[in-house]
Amino acid sequence: MIGTAKRIGATLFALWLTCAGMTAFAEQPVLTSLSEILAYVDENQPMELDLGSVRLRPGDLYTIRQHMPEKAILHFTTRWQEMTISDTDSELDLRSLPYRITGSELEQLIVLLPNVRKIDVTGRYYPSNKEMIPVVDSHPEIEFVWIIRLNTGHALCSTDTAYSSFNDPTNQSLVRMTSKDLEVLRYAPGLKALDLGHNSITDLDFLQYFPDLELLILGENPIEDIEILGTLTHLKYLELFSVQISDVSPLANCTELLDLNLSYCKKVTDLSVLSGLNAMERFWGAHMDGLSEDQKEQFILSYPQTDVKFNAIHATSDGWREHERYDHYIWCLKNHTWISFDQPLPAD
Repeated sequence: MIGTAKRIGATLFALWLTCAGMTAFAEQPVLTSLSEILAYVDENQPMELDLGSVRLRPGDLYTIRQHMPEKAILHFTTRWQEMTISDTDSELDLRSLPYRITGSELEQLIVLLPNVRKIDVTGRYYPSNKEMIPVVDSHPEIEFVWIIRLNTGHALCSTDTAYSSFNDPTNQSLVRMTSKDLEVLRYAPGLKALDLGHNSITDLDFLQYFPDLELLILGENPIEDIEILGTLTHLKYLELFSVQISDVSPLANCTELLDLNLSYCKKVTDLSVLSGLNAMERFWGAHMDGLSEDQKEQFILSYPQTDVKFNAIHATSDGWREHERYDHYIWCLKNHTWISFDQPLPAD
């Protein structure tokens, strides 16, 4: 009797599961058009809706999602602009888009793809800073790969680790960047090398976002205050020639410096504050007219292991650019990728 009762109970349970499954299936009819889906959603307010494979644009899917309850889940897979997009996607590659996507469209896609953690919009029609910045600021959980425009003629990718404006001072139509132009560099947090020579930079506050910088070129800028450079304790290479500074004491904190160029810093009157740069291999101080010959000699004696040149003809002459580290960082800047000086470059 007990065995028979168990078998009857199991049979009844199986029948219940079957009926429940049929009922659940019957609760969501096959929906194809946008109007059918919206009518169903408005009437039933489902907490979970599986559309399967559909041919709906993201904007239509977003409209459906907006008609559902706040915490409802929408499942879908759709083809859009030659791409397949699913609600389960963790990465979204929009580089092939044939138009410039807006910030509001990106926000809609983020709502539809709750698991997305990386979005690439670096295609031909990349969105503007105005469209991207509010979206990036609103979603720190997502890695956005995008083109950051600094000003006319200057831009970089948010994932670059090395950047150069490559300004040619002999170019009469040169577009010089200001400190304000460089504020958006904070959206490229991985930068380890910056060449911003021959611009119109006065304020270096933008460097606060790059405590791990290893290379910095600021030559020929109207800079007067370099206090913030004292926080860049991992600097290996620094060019500060032809700037308007008088106090170089912040550089005393940069104890990993290998190369330091202060040529044409004519307002500097004291280098004794730079004691302790024991890793320094090269120092160029051409035309530092504020220093006496005795001060120069004392500095040379303080750094017997360093190649010190106060009598170079120009800021970058007499071998400054004829060095393996110059070739190394030029490769990095051209390839937008920083590789530390103690690591080999990729083989050609």
